[in-house]
Amino acid sequence: MNWTRTHALVSGLGLIVLVNAIALTGVAWNRSEPADSRLHLSERELDNSYSFWRKENNSVALRLDYRWPRREADDNRSPPLNAEKMAELGFSVPSELNEDSVQRYRRQLDRDALLVLELDGPSSQRELLLAREQYDSAQQLHALAPKNKNLKNEAERARETLEQEQHRASRLFVIDAGLDQHRLRTRYPDRQRYAIVRGKVRVAANSELLAWSGEGPDPRPQEKRWVWQIGGYAEIPVAQSLNLPKRWHAIFDSLPLRKAQPDFPYASKDKVFNAEVAFGRRLEPWIMQLQAGQP
Repeated sequence: MNWTRTHALVSGLGLIVLVNAIALTGVAWNRSEPADSRLHLSERELDNSYSFWRKENNSVALRLDYRWPRREADDNRSPPLNAEKMAELGFSVPSELNEDSVQRYRRQLDRDALLVLELDGPSSQRELLLAREQYDSAQQLHALAPKNKNLKNEAERARETLEQEQHRASRLFVIDAGLDQHRLRTRYPDRQRYAIVRGKVRVAANSELLAWSGEGPDPRPQEKRWVWQIGGYAEIPVAQSLNLPKRWHAIFDSLPLRKAQPDFPYASKDKVFNAEVAFGRRLEPWIMQLQAGQP
């Protein structure tokens, strides 16, 4: 039998139909009950800025806005996933850190893993506490030297940071990672506060100059001493775009805007809303409900 253009066209159309059928079957399976978790989010966790939600085809999509817990003040160069966690995720972690071993570590390819998202839990409360402590400290220092412009600016920045943490910053944090979904769910059983999602983990290594040392009459430094921090970062690909069903487009367009605060210099154009986001059998999120929030 001769292969004709008609055969090629039919085969191509059949392949497209097959691929779409597989995709739709996957979506249906993911959204079948019961969902793995359901989180009640707001505009703080669902970025609705113009560049993300309005597309050329007039569809609406939101971006899931998540954060990592803040590091300690003396550990701000360490990646959010430490070396022990990276080893648990299957990465080869060197027992001795030097330039050669770190370079080998850096050459490892990304790996798939499961990430745990926490909504308005201990991590969020800790961020708010740290911001308040920073604000109190900055205000006290400014009160001791009210004419000091640097202290005044620090106090102002601390106030803005506290206001951001109280009313605008996302309360959704990545707090853990693993490979076993059952083990993670056992550790975090509250399905309305903790969601498990699929992520992509990559290695990271940072270095910090600890000291310079030199000997002899030559004052120039002779040796570098470095401290290495190795670990990893993770991203959630499915969080980049959550499509909003067309039946809610009109509601979304009419949502109220957040009111600008008189003591906060940056007026916001964020739409104010509440949404229920479900994470299905394949741990992929979708928007189930949307309603206007209070400005």
